[in-house]
Amino acid sequence: MDTRTQNLRYAVRTLWNSPGFTLVVVLTLALGIGANTAIFSVLYSALLHPLPYRDPDKLFHLGESRNQYDDRTAGAQASYPDYLDWKRTAKSIESLAAYSGDAFTLTANGEPKNTFAAQVTPSFFSTLGVKPALGRDFLDAEMQSDGPHVTILTDAFWRTEFGADPNIIGRIVHLGGKPVTIVGVLPRDFEFAPARSAPLWVPIHQSGDPLARRSLRWLSVFGRLAPGVSPDQARAEMQSINAQLASEYPKENSSTFFVMESLREQIVGKVRPILLILLAAVGFILLIACANVANLVMTRSIGRRKEFAVRSALGASRASLLSQLLTESLLLSSIGAAVGLLGAQWGVNSLLAAIPESQLQSMPYFRDAAMNLPVLLFLGGVTVLTGIVFGLAPALDATRAPLNDVLKDESRGGTSAGHARLRNTLVIAEISISLVLLVSAGLLLKSLHILLGQDPGFNFHNVLTFSVNLPDSSYPSDKTPPYYSAAAVRFDHEFTQRLRSLPGVLDVGQTSGIPASGGSGTIRFVVEGRPTATGQEDECQIISVSTGYFSSLKIPLSDGRFFSARDVQGAPDVVVVSHAFTNTYFPGENAIGKRIRFTYSAQNPFLQIVGVAGDTASIDLAAPPPPIIYTPNDQGPSTFLSYVVRTAGEPGAFIGAARTALQEMDPQLPLIQPQSLEQIANQSPSVFLRRYPSYLIGSLAALALVLAVVGLYGLISHLVLQRTREIGIRVALGAQRHAVAGVGIGVLAGLALTRLLRSLLYGVTPGDWLTFLSVAVLLLVVALAACSIPARRATRVDPIVALRYE
Repeated sequence: MDTRTQNLRYAVRTLWNSPGFTLVVVLTLALGIGANTAIFSVLYSALLHPLPYRDPDKLFHLGESRNQYDDRTAGAQASYPDYLDWKRTAKSIESLAAYSGDAFTLTANGEPKNTFAAQVTPSFFSTLGVKPALGRDFLDAEMQSDGPHVTILTDAFWRTEFGADPNIIGRIVHLGGKPVTIVGVLPRDFEFAPARSAPLWVPIHQSGDPLARRSLRWLSVFGRLAPGVSPDQARAEMQSINAQLASEYPKENSSTFFVMESLREQIVGKVRPILLILLAAVGFILLIACANVANLVMTRSIGRRKEFAVRSALGASRASLLSQLLTESLLLSSIGAAVGLLGAQWGVNSLLAAIPESQLQSMPYFRDAAMNLPVLLFLGGVTVLTGIVFGLAPALDATRAPLNDVLKDESRGGTSAGHARLRNTLVIAEISISLVLLVSAGLLLKSLHILLGQDPGFNFHNVLTFSVNLPDSSYPSDKTPPYYSAAAVRFDHEFTQRLRSLPGVLDVGQTSGIPASGGSGTIRFVVEGRPTATGQEDECQIISVSTGYFSSLKIPLSDGRFFSARDVQGAPDVVVVSHAFTNTYFPGENAIGKRIRFTYSAQNPFLQIVGVAGDTASIDLAAPPPPIIYTPNDQGPSTFLSYVVRTAGEPGAFIGAARTALQEMDPQLPLIQPQSLEQIANQSPSVFLRRYPSYLIGSLAALALVLAVVGLYGLISHLVLQRTREIGIRVALGAQRHAVAGVGIGVLAGLALTRLLRSLLYGVTPGDWLTFLSVAVLLLVVALAACSIPARRATRVDPIVALRYE
């Protein structure tokens, strides 16, 4: 019989005869291997799996950003004139495309519903290398303002909304009140994360100001590198082109700088650190599991020394014994991997379920996480490595003892100095790794607690938010700045009154940007009396609000007044600014009465500051409150209206009444994204990027603690039983000393490794002494208790019984 087959059969028989040992080892390994497989599956789909486009490594995001942004990719967009100049001039870019997005009211089957549509240039899909599965791509003529209105659907939208109708091409639906012809359906696997997984796509179909203004950066741009061109070469050429544009158009372009990054980096850049940290965390879990199993295997091998000695006496070489023991280890790790694979799929589903849908829309490739071939290859590699890691050292130790000594001392259960050193090293390693994970979890949870406990500047409790999109066909706006819409003003006033009349509604406000949602825009301005060089104008956030906005959110007034009913079209132009605005642009001065002017048009009037509002947090709750300019909605209303409704009870209970009030005014208008303001704040990226790893690493740290403590308890209990009263007590006390050593080493390792969490922390430093002290005390108490219980049991052994056993 083949030696490997014989070893395998013997390993199966040996493990079958030790069901308790086998079960504990398999479950321990299943936890470690399953957790690693689950995290790797998500990491592979997000970071390693090729994007579903032709030659995705040649796709790069391009844009212009201003120095004020902390993140060089933040706000990196382009104006339409700059996009055209790039496309006309760049030789290193084979194809260039641009996109934006907007909300529209879609009427397809009689019932209006709000939907997000991506607006793209005709070259969009060809640049990606994607062809429609049904129908055709966009044509250049369809981007013209007087061109035909057409749309392309995603496969999912085609199936859910139109029942996968094969005759869908040519069908007319109404989008934003206008008839639109369906000309194509995209492939089933198409996703484009930067466009928030839009269900339908339309050509950029605008004219006038949005397309003509070079200072209006509203387009996201990406391009495909020309054959043989490196990213550095393309970046150098584009920077040169941008410098030329800055010299030609200093007012619009002199204060911007060019940015370029891979399309994948733009999509997953923010979650990459989280996934790598989670992979390291589950790697630590696997190390603890291996240390536990190695100790169990090593302790079990004490009872098998006579077996090994007899086999050696009969001619078995040390190599054959090592082969046998490693076969047992690999068999255990294989069974553990099989069980862990079942848990890994559950783990992937749990990881995705913990991500809010609003975040998952910007990371759609996470949904592709599955037990595919690369993940199974990773599982196989981890399985083999795990079997070797926990099996090799005990196997070497078990086969090292001299034959005569083993035959003499076997009945006494003696142990070698090497065995003791290895066991102590494993105990120290388990405690050290557990402390690193617990400290990491403690820092992240403390950071999240501080972030959620800070004052955002507004009261988000009991506030219902939703939006209403007024189609231009029914609520027209002026075609020139400031795009005033009398119809939108009338709608807002009447709808606000209807909402205020609802039972349980305390206050109502309307805004162009719901707090913490990222809905506000930015604008350039100059201060009256301060000469400003062309292109060096200041820039800050701008939000249009109604008279009830500040009271609905309980934003305090620092100075002056808020907007009133007299701030309407034709009245003096006024603004309210935030406290951060006055600190930035009027330090040590009284801002009331000062005047500013928006620079996007030379005809814009000066606006007088009449009030200073308290600061409010932006979409990044961890960032300092930004400077904000508030404009009165009645002087320049938007046709996309967002409402904040303060209620006397649970906000969700008022959604039905708000929807009814809207339908009574205009049956063609859907209520868009009704949710509480508290939900929006809790799902903001800054909270998600801290809550998600906090809870996951916290769970892994708890698992590590359980594995370490249970393993330590089981080890000491087993040794006490094997080594009788006095030696058992000495072993337990020795383990306590090594647990203390493990805590000390863990503190040093934690001080070094927790610095990797710096980007995820808020209000706490990586070396926070209170967190380290609390975790160290907790771990010491638990570990010492795990050692003391078996030691106390050993003290109750009758000395005569122990001597008789010896």
